[in-house]
This record gives sequence, C-alpha cells and structure tokens, in this order.
Amino acid sequence: MSGAGFGSTIVLKLTGVTYRQLDYWARTGLVGSSIRQAAGRGSRRVYSFQDLVALRVVARLLEAGVSLQAVRRAVEYLKQHADRPLSTLGLIAKGNRVFALMGSSSKMIKATAEGQVVIAIDVEPIEKDLRADVTELSAAREIGVRVQGRSYRAVLTPDLGAGGYTIEVPELPGCITEADTLVEARRMARDATQAWLDAAAPQSAHRRAHSR
Repeated sequence: MSGAGFGSTIVLKLTGVTYRQLDYWARTGLVGSSIRQAAGRGSRRVYSFQDLVALRVVARLLEAGVSLQAVRRAVEYLKQHADRPLSTLGLIAKGNRVFALMGSSSKMIKATAEGQVVIAIDVEPIEKDLRADVTELSAAREIGVRVQGRSYRAVLTPDLGAGGYTIEVPELPGCITEADTLVEARRMARDATQAWLDAAAPQSAHRRAHSR
C-alpha cells in the first residue's frame, strides 16, 4: 500500500479535507503530492500514502484549534528535524504550540510557539484507520447488467490514481471499459456488453455457416 498512488478525488474522500484546502496546501508547500505534482493544465497530482497521513494530521490539528500558521511552522520544523515519517510520531498541540514525541514521552520537540490548552494527537491510529479506509475503498465490487434478455456480472475495480473505475465483464473476454462514477459505471457496463455482443454476432453467424 505504501507504494500506491492516490489521485485528488480519492484523497478528498479519504482525508475529509476540501478541494480548496488540498489545492492551497499543495501550492503553498504545506502538504504536497510527493509522487507527482501538477504541471500545467490537465495534469494531476498523485499523492503517496504518507501524504494522506500528513493531510489527516494537519486536518486534525486545525480541528483542534491550532492556527494554520502554527501548523505550517510545525510541519516545516518536522520536515527539517524529524528523521522519521510523520505517521510514526505522536503529536501534542498546546494552544498554538505543537510538540512531536520522538519515540518516547521523554524526548519531545517543540515545533511552534505559544499557547494554553493541551491536546494529544496520536498519529498511529490515524494511519491505521487510513489503511483500513484505503483497503475498503480499493476493494472490487460487482454489479449486474441486463442486455438482450440476459444478465451479466460486471466487476468494478476502483482506480485510486485517476479516480473512477475499470469495468470488466468476466463472461465476455476482453469486454473492458471505464467510468468516473458508480452511476455511470452501470451504463458503461451495459454499453460495453452490448458492443461486445454486437461484434461477436457476425463472427458466430460466419462460423455457423461454415459448419454446415
């Protein structure tokens, strides 16, 4: 899973951040897409799993009342001084101060300044929950389509990088198509099945004629 790439559409589903936040954080260097960055019109950012963890942690800190400026200073400090991924750390937010627990509670790095209320954020459960969400989201699902009076089983495999689904009808070899949404997937599966059957019909008729 650590080597998988995630497109923006999937990232929004997994992290709960808005597209505006995602775009702003990437453009300002808070949390970017480490696998592939956007490079002009039509290009897509591709995020790593560690990027997803960082996005969830940043969102959690903001929800806890830490200012964006303080979060930015903390992330910059951790990038420069922490020798481990963010997902292996524990964080404590005290007002607008963010502390990183480096292996044990006795070794703590102060990453920002000033504050009052202490809020502990354990990153490990965030990563664990995120892995479970990725597993669930990437699981193939099946739908049934009816074409020419027959039912066919279509298998939908999520594309976590580009978003949408790859659709295959196992009963019909080579019958593969794509769709952006589940609603569109049913229509595309039906259209692809119909096209496959239409293409196969002349061949079947030709074989029957030659077998007589």
